Amino acid sequence: MKCIILISLLACVAAFPNTRLTLPRLPLSVLMSGRFQLIPEEKIVGGTQVAPNSLPFQVSLQRRGLLANSAYSHICGGSILDASTILNAAHCVDGANIARLRVVAGEHSLSQVSGNEQISAVSSFTMNANYNSATYENDISLIFLTTPFDLSVATAKPVNLPAPVTEFDPPAGTIITVSGWGTTSEGGSISDVLLSVDIPVISDADCNAAYGGSVTSSMMCAGGPNGGIDSCQGDSGGPLFTGTGADAVQHGIVSWGQGCAQAAYPGVYTQVSYFLDWIAANRL
Repeated sequence: MKCIILISLLACVAAFPNTRLTLPRLPLSVLMSGRFQLIPEEKIVGGTQVAPNSLPFQVSLQRRGLLANSAYSHICGGSILDASTILNAAHCVDGANIARLRVVAGEHSLSQVSGNEQISAVSSFTMNANYNSATYENDISLIFLTTPFDLSVATAKPVNLPAPVTEFDPPAGTIITVSGWGTTSEGGSISDVLLSVDIPVISDADCNAAYGGSVTSSMMCAGGPNGGIDSCQGDSGGPLFTGTGADAVQHGIVSWGQGCAQAAYPGVYTQVSYFLDWIAANRL
């Protein structure tokens, strides 16, 4: 059955030779159901450019090409937990070669050096032991830096985690923000500057109905009820948060979803409050 589905997908791609189409970030159960479409490769949709360094907890996870002198390219977002620890998604580092990774704090434009950037190599990372690449359950990781960031400057600050007494997602309808450097249009390239978009929280029940029961208790959902605003692959690992600046509280980590900004399919995020004990136990 899996081979038949794969062959069908490749046939679909061949049918649209002039359009950059990508497989959606979906759990295997949804892919196997056939309830999805190949989608244009889009990322932050309907967002706006943030004021430079107004989200000082946001970082860019970058990967160097295979050649020794290759340039680095942005692959995922992330958040500063402390001077040496980055909060991320497991799928951003699963199988990664740490020698080719680096993390940049104080970033705004990927192409222009402002002088606020702090760059560190990656010494190690840890993924949740129960991360499942087929279902995206427990999609959370910690990245540890070789060189600690200087958090005394305004352009690099840790994000706040939900209070330990937090047991549930923010209520449905709560406006929450997601940020990243992803592309903004069909077939486009990643954004050069950091973007953000405000989206409402979607109830677990409504989200699970959309995805046929694939949303678990460790996930939360957010997205525009009419589509048009969302995050996507290039924003993976980045923060879903309330507040701004040094007062921001991170509630989710960009994880998976059906396409981008589709009205019937909200984005699905790793629920940070579910993993507070795991984060505390695995910080160095």
